[in-house]
Amino acid sequence: MSRRSSFEARLNDQYWAYQLLKRKLRTSLASKVVITLRPTDLRNIYHAIHQERPQSGIAPNIEAIPKTRESFLYMALFASIYRSASKVDIKMEIDINAIIFAWDFFCEIFPNHIRERRPFGRIRPANFDDAWVIALAIQDGLAELRYCTTCHRNFMVINGCKYQPICQVCVLDSFRKN
Repeated sequence: MSRRSSFEARLNDQYWAYQLLKRKLRTSLASKVVITLRPTDLRNIYHAIHQERPQSGIAPNIEAIPKTRESFLYMALFASIYRSASKVDIKMEIDINAIIFAWDFFCEIFPNHIRERRPFGRIRPANFDDAWVIALAIQDGLAELRYCTTCHRNFMVINGCKYQPICQVCVLDSFRKN
């Protein structure tokens, strides 16, 4: 029985590895979820899909993602889609299926925004790595979605960010009015 369950776990991990690497998630981030495959296997899968080596370097952190106030709007939209699609509490665990759905839907809404390499635009998450980091930050408590009682929208708060933990929609509206 244990042999079958280990085979099923490996097959399941291969499926998730393909789904994540197809969207160009860094292999270092994928290896935290896909535990039965070695990092070399993940790099080989990435290379087989994209015919290029996976991106190296340090994975982005949540504080580095928002470059402008407008970035928070898109990040909150992605996080709202992710929260709505998830079948589990996103503050407790990662829902891989929900992240993939939220990313694919986000890409349908903004079809021309994907920037795999720098410089990134104002629409963030700009790639699947950013989306994954947002989901991890929500799980780890580094970021959260809050509800604004003034404009009745969700907004994202990132702990340790240079922007104040206030609704960016309301701030942008006040800038437009002045």
